[in-house]
Amino acid sequence: MILLQSPSRFLLQVLLNRVQNIDKGVELDCQFAEFDDVRYHIQVAMRYPQFMQLSMSLPIPPPETIFFDGLPFGAIEAIKAEYGGVVQILDPPRDGYNLTMKINLAKLPVDEEEQYDLLVRIASLREVVLGAPLRLIFKHLASKTVAPGLDRLVALVHRPKESFFLVPGADKVTVVFPMRFKDSVDIILATSFLQEFVEARRTAGLNNAPPCLWSPTPPLELEGAPSEALTANAGFVTFVIFPRHVEGRKLDRAVWSLSTFHAYVSYHVKCSEGFMHTRMRRRVESLIQALDRAKTDTEKSKNTTQSNSFKRLSLKEIQSSSDP
Repeated sequence: MILLQSPSRFLLQVLLNRVQNIDKGVELDCQFAEFDDVRYHIQVAMRYPQFMQLSMSLPIPPPETIFFDGLPFGAIEAIKAEYGGVVQILDPPRDGYNLTMKINLAKLPVDEEEQYDLLVRIASLREVVLGAPLRLIFKHLASKTVAPGLDRLVALVHRPKESFFLVPGADKVTVVFPMRFKDSVDIILATSFLQEFVEARRTAGLNNAPPCLWSPTPPLELEGAPSEALTANAGFVTFVIFPRHVEGRKLDRAVWSLSTFHAYVSYHVKCSEGFMHTRMRRRVESLIQALDRAKTDTEKSKNTTQSNSFKRLSLKEIQSSSDP
C-alpha cells in the first residue's frame, strides 16, 4: 500500500527555491491546491525577499465540528510550538483563507540539515493544523489521561462538510470514519477494499496494529451524533488506538495516517479502478487477435476476391450500358 506523504512537495520545492535565491529579490505570487480541498496562497514582495506570506484554506467544516477563529482547537498552539520565532501568525488572515503566516527566511538555522528539517515541517503545515486536535488527544492518551474540556464524542473535519469522530479515554481512543463516495463504482470498490482491509489486520504479522472493524451501520460509539453525519454509503470504519500506538515517534505517524485515511482509501480505489480498466482493454485486444487468427484460409481468400471484384467504369461505358 502506498502512503501519502505529509510534506507538500510543491510547497517544499517553493521554499527550497526561495531560500537558495533569497538575494535575487524576485516577486512571487502563486496558488495551488491539495487533496480534500486544502488550498494555499504564497506571496513574496520584491522589496522584502526575506519574508514569505503563506495562507491556507481548510475544508468547509460541518456543524458538529468545533473551530476557534476558523481553525481546529489546538492549531494555534501547535503552530507556535512547531515553528517558533520563524513564523508569525497574522490576524485577521487573508480574505478567503483560514490561516495566514509570515515566514522570516532570515531566521532559518544556519546548519543545512536543520534548515532542511524546518522547511519540511513548514511544508507539513496541513498535518500541523488539521492534526492538532488528534495530536492533543493522543498525547494525553500516551500519558493515560484525558484532555480536559472535551466532550464524550469529538468531531474533526477531514473533508469538505464531512467529519470523523473520536471517543477519547484514558486507556484508549476510538476513531470512527463514516465512509462516503459519490460514484457508484467507487462505493462498491471501497466497500470491498475496506472489508479486505479489516481481514488483513487479522494476519499474524499485524498483531500489534490497532484493532480495525467495519460495519454497514453506525457503531454504538456514535450514539448522540447528528443524523446528517451518520449517512455513509460505504459503511463505517472503526480504529481503537491504545497508548502503545502513540508512544514516541509513533505519534506523528498515527496523526497523519488517521487524518488522511479517507484520502488514502480514495487513492487506492481509483488505482484499482484504473488497473481493472487496463486489464479489460488488454483482454479485449487479445480476444480480437484470437478471432483474427481463427479465420480460415478460405475466408481470407474470399475476402480478397470480393475486394478485387469491383471494376471502375468509364463515362462512355456507363452511357452505352444505359442506352436501349
